[in-house]
Amino acid sequence: MADESELKSTSRHRKKLIARFYSVHFSLGAGAVILGMMHNVGNKKYIPVNANELLKLMKVQSSNVDPDDVWKQQCKKAYVNVHSSSIGERFAAVCCHDNESDTAMHSLCHPKLPIIGVPTRYLPFSKRLTRLTEAWVLPALPILIRLAYQVIYALLVCYKRYSINTNRPISMQREATSISYSVSSSISLTSSTTSLEKIVVNDASPTTEVRMPESNHKFIGTTLRRLFFYFVLLNFRGWGLYIGANALEDYVFLPWFTGNIVTSPLRMNSLSDVEHDIHYKEGYQRHCWYEDALKSHHKSAMESHSECYGRPFDFSDHVVLFLAHYLPVFFMELLVCYRFPFWERTSAPQQNKVGRVCWYAIHAFLFFYLHLLVLHSTYQTAVYFHTHGEIIVGYAVSLFIQLPVCYLMCSEKSTRLKRIIGVHEADIVEDKSD
Repeated sequence: MADESELKSTSRHRKKLIARFYSVHFSLGAGAVILGMMHNVGNKKYIPVNANELLKLMKVQSSNVDPDDVWKQQCKKAYVNVHSSSIGERFAAVCCHDNESDTAMHSLCHPKLPIIGVPTRYLPFSKRLTRLTEAWVLPALPILIRLAYQVIYALLVCYKRYSINTNRPISMQREATSISYSVSSSISLTSSTTSLEKIVVNDASPTTEVRMPESNHKFIGTTLRRLFFYFVLLNFRGWGLYIGANALEDYVFLPWFTGNIVTSPLRMNSLSDVEHDIHYKEGYQRHCWYEDALKSHHKSAMESHSECYGRPFDFSDHVVLFLAHYLPVFFMELLVCYRFPFWERTSAPQQNKVGRVCWYAIHAFLFFYLHLLVLHSTYQTAVYFHTHGEIIVGYAVSLFIQLPVCYLMCSEKSTRLKRIIGVHEADIVEDKSD
């Protein structure tokens, strides 16, 4: 009874901490967005372009640029501000060099993590957050670790049980043979029965030591159901908040506010945040000074009467990706691991403390590392790659997943869903008290 009361007290304490964690989590996400918009002076919006073509445009505009200049060989990446009126405008074109000190836009060309000061190009996954594989594997990494642990533990227990069951008949046969040779024909039925009962009792004792936990299969099934729940969330983000929201933006809001018509049913480049194929009203004259510097797939998105690539309003899909795809699933599962540690369910009371510390250290590292990558990418997106309005709308769209997940983890309601995915506190307390 005392143990159950202690479990409930620990559960309440963890629940309060989870609510505080979510408060800090929302503050960090909103802080990265607000800080990025504050540093986006002039409401700039950059897109990547062909570096060699941009240098040709610079040579035409300025007679001081030598075609054989070493600077041309060092220009690895190039960006243009789509809202600039000409190439002569300050920071309208940015050419990235190998030397960080050669450019005033060093944080665009050579971004670094703000706390540890390490260039992001040296960090794993920092440049691959928008790739399809990483976008599906990284958010689910904690639950995949949990599932692998539970499956391996179950297999080890089954193997140990199978090994003992395989060796037991041989030992029993030898014991029964020795008893049959030692007893005389005058032994009564009672003594024989007693000997047989002794064999059965001695045989039952090893089974108790290696007995498969009855709830082990239940834990694996619960983990699989929660993994499917995450799969549904990620698909809702992809189909609902990406394709669906973009279609709503293209076919409802843009024609409503601008009177222009979108001619492409879907974005041609799934990783692009700024791709539209828009036909403007008759008589519209396009002024696109950077058109010749656009990459080939960007040029294909433009037709003779289309607006310059990147200029139409386009809410930030990357902000939705970072704040509604990566963090909700990843953060929720890490909190599940903190609230219901899987390494404590399958371990004896005399569990190795070093093992517990290692598991907590691994999950703490994953927590801080992915948050640093995602929040820094969110900040970079707000500073350089979207206008203030596009960032605000993108953040508002991300709340369609952030808020329901927070409500699920912090509220006392939705008990049926919590039981299905294994985050209901009462079930865990009952399992541990048994």
